[in-house]
Amino acid sequence: MTDERATPLTTTPPTHATRAAPHPAGPAGPEVPARFSRREDARLVTGTGEFTGDISRQGQLWLRVVRSSIAHGLVRGIDGGPAAGMPGVRAVLTARDLDTVPHIPIRIRNKPELDAYAQPVLAFDRVRYAGEPVAVVVATSAQAAEDAAERIEVDIEPLPAAVDLQAARQTLLWDTSDGDVLCRFHAVDGDFDRAIRDADVVVEEEFSLGRDTGLPLETRGLVAEWSEHGQVLDMWGPTKLIGFTRSTVAAWFGLEPAQVVCHHVDVGGMFGTRGEVYPEDFLVPWAARVTGAPVKWIEDRNEHLVSINHSRGQVHRVTVAARSSGELVGLKADTLIDLGAYARPIGGRVPELTVESLPGPYRWGSLNLTCTAMATNKTPVGTMRGPATFDTTFVRERAIDILARRLGRDPVELRRQNLITADELPYVQHFGPEMHSSTYDSGDYPRVVEALFDEVQMELIREEVRVRREAGELVGYGVAFFLDHSGLGKEESIKLELTEQGRFRFLTTASEIGQGLASMVARVGAEELGVPDELIEVVTNQSGMYDGGNGTFASRSTIFVGSAAHDAAQQMRAALERVRGTATPPDPGCWNAVAPLTVLGRHTADAPTFGFGAHLAVVRVDPETLGIVVERLGVGYDCGRAVDMASARGQLVGAAIQALGGTLLQELPYDPQGQPQATTFMDFLVPTATEAPRVETAILELPGTTSNPLGAKGIGEAGIMGVGAAVGNAVAAALDSVDCVRRLPIHPDALLEVAPPLPPPEAVLAPARGNGRRPGGAPPGEPLTRSRPTSAWRAMGRACAPAAGVALAYVLAHAIRARRERARRA
Repeated sequence: MTDERATPLTTTPPTHATRAAPHPAGPAGPEVPARFSRREDARLVTGTGEFTGDISRQGQLWLRVVRSSIAHGLVRGIDGGPAAGMPGVRAVLTARDLDTVPHIPIRIRNKPELDAYAQPVLAFDRVRYAGEPVAVVVATSAQAAEDAAERIEVDIEPLPAAVDLQAARQTLLWDTSDGDVLCRFHAVDGDFDRAIRDADVVVEEEFSLGRDTGLPLETRGLVAEWSEHGQVLDMWGPTKLIGFTRSTVAAWFGLEPAQVVCHHVDVGGMFGTRGEVYPEDFLVPWAARVTGAPVKWIEDRNEHLVSINHSRGQVHRVTVAARSSGELVGLKADTLIDLGAYARPIGGRVPELTVESLPGPYRWGSLNLTCTAMATNKTPVGTMRGPATFDTTFVRERAIDILARRLGRDPVELRRQNLITADELPYVQHFGPEMHSSTYDSGDYPRVVEALFDEVQMELIREEVRVRREAGELVGYGVAFFLDHSGLGKEESIKLELTEQGRFRFLTTASEIGQGLASMVARVGAEELGVPDELIEVVTNQSGMYDGGNGTFASRSTIFVGSAAHDAAQQMRAALERVRGTATPPDPGCWNAVAPLTVLGRHTADAPTFGFGAHLAVVRVDPETLGIVVERLGVGYDCGRAVDMASARGQLVGAAIQALGGTLLQELPYDPQGQPQATTFMDFLVPTATEAPRVETAILELPGTTSNPLGAKGIGEAGIMGVGAAVGNAVAAALDSVDCVRRLPIHPDALLEVAPPLPPPEAVLAPARGNGRRPGGAPPGEPLTRSRPTSAWRAMGRACAPAAGVALAYVLAHAIRARRERARRA
């Protein structure tokens, strides 16, 4: 919720969903209650869930990972002797204790050459990033393991670190033919050189995005225990891709996948970062095998920030060509992506997605897009909510705003002119012979824009911003349009059991991570079976009762798991109809005729779905500190069909607030030696409830999605996609400098060159003797700013008498501006 002081002049209407005609729920059957409650929420918010940290096994030991403090160097020796003799220590293990050090396999094999850059589970001759595992300690308590880890002596001969993507390198990370170029993707459609010659306006800009990470509330953890004389490995903790995790771990230890059993645990958030295969997925079971006891590992937030997959970290050189009429005739981009020290299991998917998502929802006369993935001495990169698309939406939509200024056009109308229309769908975007094309399957993009503008009352926003700017406020609005691809993975399956008691149980390896997976499956099953959802149990995130399926990723749960549940329910109903000869079960008791019964539901699809969305942001820039207040944030999206509208809205709102972190606050910087500079919440800043605006949503359920029987499109990542671009455009508008925002996150320091001069002291202090308001009538508001101490001092000033508070704020503002100016010049 926002502070009332940050509320704009117009009254914001209540948040609601704008809906098209709903999709049919399936074959006709008995009426099912229209309102379903999310069955996960009460248990989790009351603290009665069971997470990995809650698991304790008899005789359990604790593991601590020893991580390199050097970003790049040669490992000369590791002395575990001082630690091995400490109380409670059972084992100190290094790469020398292994005959062969396993590597983490690449899961998405779109670039086979990435196998050469796979990460070893323990560094043995060379370290390539600060935080890379070099040893483990196993002890009788977490504290004993941590104390012993500090006594291990690691001798590393430092080498020059490669941190800057564009700088020359003294020493390569990799001795391969391509050096530190890990992979490259190139797409061509049409003749871009001709488009440049024929264009009336050409915009050339460079944009970049700092590193970020998904930051789940629950850090990673794993419990491993060997049973049946070492023939079965029981694990608590894997999420996202249980099948791939089991097959990988099984191969490491010479087992069959069936011998690796993943047990259900609750998951405290994922956001694409957790749940991949990491070094600890080998280290914990290995330690359990060596010690002959169950072993538990829970990371703290410090090691989490240096070891979990990072994301973003891109530099784009973009050229947009257009005619004076506004027609977009060409897009060229040369992109560098920082993949960190190793190729993680996601392979080259992020750079591939970068190329695929750059065109967005527009008609382009030609494309010439190149994305090069580079290695650096930083934590490896994987996916994070909205991988690549968040980045490319920022780049493309900022470039279009700059183009609109050059053309003298309204940026919204320029976008509308070039939007793909409903009668052009399905629309095939070609990328040339080196990459597969994308098919934007269904929707009505202009209709979504209108729905959002109706929801937020766009005309009132325009007028309000005009009036406030005339009064001297630095306020502006910005928009961004995007496409969200979802539903990857080709196949999914689910088991449905009908018990002798007439109850139903769905079993899936997919994970409930806060998106309402179990509630969705129960609702789909209830609607198709014609029974109350109270009769349906859903067991997620496990392989002990059913081990098929692919997992939870790419906003695919409703599309794939829901559709597989739909198929299973249809099979179950067909079995009943064969016995009873009716398609309408009269009551739940009729199922006794076929109980017990087990069926497997499946769903397959060859291509993702594409949902269109739009973001709107209204921001105010504090003229004193250049802090940014996001006053309003709106998102419109076509989700195909919303199985649960409340959950759909929650996904949009949560993603939008998460996006504000990467837009204004969150960054994982490194110094020239490759040392991470944000390893605690003192440095890695996240938006809190007091800084988050209310997110207004317009959700449309438009027909046309034929890739799944539910007619659904993914929604889990849609809310994050355009926030960076919309806020960036709004900040540029507020400062009346269309090209001043070229990087995310937007730091106040970066706005110094276009900042207005501070008013003289008498102009600031005079209003304080009256009503205490600042010049221009701007409501004080609490800006989102990189400098939390600044916000604290300003809050302290406001607590004083009005004159003293304004005077203190003025003095501090001058000091802050002076410091930033000196830093910029240096």
